[in-house]
Amino acid sequence: MEFVVVAFRSRAHTVRFSEILRRIGIVNEIVNTPKEAGVGCGLSVKISKSTFPSVKRAVASVSLNSFAGFFLVTVYGGKRIVRSI
Repeated sequence: MEFVVVAFRSRAHTVRFSEILRRIGIVNEIVNTPKEAGVGCGLSVKISKSTFPSVKRAVASVSLNSFAGFFLVTVYGGKRIVRSI
């Protein structure tokens, strides 16, 4: 299983970005930031890999200066691998 998390350094920005995505029709979920990412406020927005290009454009179009990065999370055989994308 693979998914992408969008990390912010602000909880308020995480919640605001989740709402922005919902308004434009992108399904998302607020989740705990994977500790392997080593960034953020503890909360991130989880999206599917297929929506990543649209979400990347959405991040660029809003001014949320606490954006910390995108991370691909791969869960395989009980292990979680997190890498910056």
